[in-house]
Amino acid sequence: MMKKISILLIFFLSLSFQASGQEKFSLFWDFKLNQTFTIDKYTKQTIKKNGILVRKADIRDYVRLIPFEQKGDITSLKGEYNSYIKSLETTDPYELTESYGLNFGMDKKGQYYIDKKYTMPSIRNIPLFPAEPVASGEVWEGTGIEILEFEPRITLPVDVFYQLAGREEKLEKECVKIVFHYLFNHTVEHNYPDVPYKFLGASYSALWYDIREHLPVYTENSYDIMFIYRDGTFIQYKGDLTGYYNLKRKTEEKERVKEELYDKFMKSEKDMNAEKKEDSVVLDLGEVYFEFNKAVLTPEAREKLKRVGEILKKYDNLDLVFKGHTDDIGSDEYNLKLSQDRARSVLDFLIKNKYLKENQGAYTGAGKKEPKASNRTEEGRSRNRRVEIIIKPE
Repeated sequence: MMKKISILLIFFLSLSFQASGQEKFSLFWDFKLNQTFTIDKYTKQTIKKNGILVRKADIRDYVRLIPFEQKGDITSLKGEYNSYIKSLETTDPYELTESYGLNFGMDKKGQYYIDKKYTMPSIRNIPLFPAEPVASGEVWEGTGIEILEFEPRITLPVDVFYQLAGREEKLEKECVKIVFHYLFNHTVEHNYPDVPYKFLGASYSALWYDIREHLPVYTENSYDIMFIYRDGTFIQYKGDLTGYYNLKRKTEEKERVKEELYDKFMKSEKDMNAEKKEDSVVLDLGEVYFEFNKAVLTPEAREKLKRVGEILKKYDNLDLVFKGHTDDIGSDEYNLKLSQDRARSVLDFLIKNKYLKENQGAYTGAGKKEPKASNRTEEGRSRNRRVEIIIKPE
């Protein structure tokens, strides 16, 4: 009998030793000062209104952050958020639809410190890492926030449930996998007929965290969200997302690339003009000729774009936005559409002729809102009819 008790005691002590000796991981955000950190997310989304399909879209959300100050556990970050969209049913390039400046603080566990005037980031305190090291299988909880940009703004708190799934290599990095989810069912009292009053949703995510760099490298997410209006209308957003986290060039290296691009365009392209900005080079293509009142490139324009393409394709990690402009002849709506179409034509040409990768670059249009010269003369109007390429080294 004593022998059996001894064997059982040894067995339970062995289990206790294995549990106490299980590998644990410290999870925290380890930002490097002045080194750009990017988050690049791609979502296949469907939108239904009252059960009827409204849109299928390919959405790209791109965040660029630069840590510029650290005080204790809090890192101050500045940067920008850009959202791009294209149809899942065409081969069109991405259109830039939203752009916001970012300025906020975040502690090592992922808690945000942000002025109320900022909408972005719209999802905050997710993921939130635990205060103590965790082993595979262990769970923890945190409170996140979703900001919905209605008028008035809607803030939804969500209880998030996390679990460390274990070690798993991702993108050739030594990682641990974290899975987490949250559900919400909120009713918001207000008297605005154009704003939903009920919000239902679920979000399921996995995050791969680099245990050497102490930063995420990859994420996957599926969500299903419904907004309900007082008149009975309901709109459903459903999507599947993949996202990549990357450390980019240090500030000094980005400056070198920016100077190099500026010099190449200024020296080799006499009929164009390049301008240096804080974090970019803006290339004014000058007279890029289109057919009258159309977005069809002329043969002369194609030759010019080939020269531009030869320079751009020599560089990796360039963020490119093609921005169209017009003179003030015609309506606002007409000029906005024409400026968008012409910018898209330039981007399309560079992609189809293999100067840029398929998903590289996005287009947008300003119409007649940003003239460079007076529209009172033909010379001024000619200068205002232009396409610019905003080039940001990553």
